[in-house]
Amino acid sequence: PILQNLKYITYVSELLPFIFCLIFLNRMITRERKVFFLYTILIGILVIVGFSLLYIYKSRESYYIVVRVYSVLEYSLLAYFFFLYIRNNFFKKFLLFSTIGYLLFCIYNFINIKSPEMPFVPLSVEHILVLLLIIYYLFEEMQSTIIEPIYLKAIFWICVAFIVNSSGNFFLFLYSKNSFNDEAFKTQYTIIYTTVTIVKNLLLCISIFINNKHENSTSNSNGFLDINLDTIQPIKNQS
Repeated sequence: PILQNLKYITYVSELLPFIFCLIFLNRMITRERKVFFLYTILIGILVIVGFSLLYIYKSRESYYIVVRVYSVLEYSLLAYFFFLYIRNNFFKKFLLFSTIGYLLFCIYNFINIKSPEMPFVPLSVEHILVLLLIIYYLFEEMQSTIIEPIYLKAIFWICVAFIVNSSGNFFLFLYSKNSFNDEAFKTQYTIIYTTVTIVKNLLLCISIFINNKHENSTSNSNGFLDINLDTIQPIKNQS
């Protein structure tokens, strides 16, 4: 019963970022925040659908399909989200091709499975890709001039959330491919996965709560000076 209640709490925690986005809806004004809001909406919908299929309709095969859709949508939206922050054009192209490649890989994996199962291999690949793009973004940030402490930016807490999630679940999913039928392993799997997921969602809620004062100017200017020429008066008028 304790493990089952922990699973229920995990499902509820997946809805928390969406709820926080609704509470702070007035802050969803930049393109980056709107993409993140879309992410919380789609993930929330898939979580509700997955929960219904698994616990109400008892359709585990359909649940596995929802998990596959979940992983593809999650990586696609995260790739686009970080695409808006990353400045290097080569890496932006990598994000585009990696999204297409990951989609094709998931389709190939789905076609070649012998029986319906949890997509542990695609999930592991997703977490590697997510870690890669976050590490590159943080590397790029280290090379730029820091206006304010990075922990005061919402993007920092989003990075931390998915670093915790991806690093915590990568090896778990990798080992689950061959060990998921072991009852002792299932217990450890549940504890680790639920803990990591709950922590991830709490960190995402922190990112929504943070109101970055420089976010509007930096995101809208896209690295260039955003000057309102109407405010500049001719020199002769100022004398």
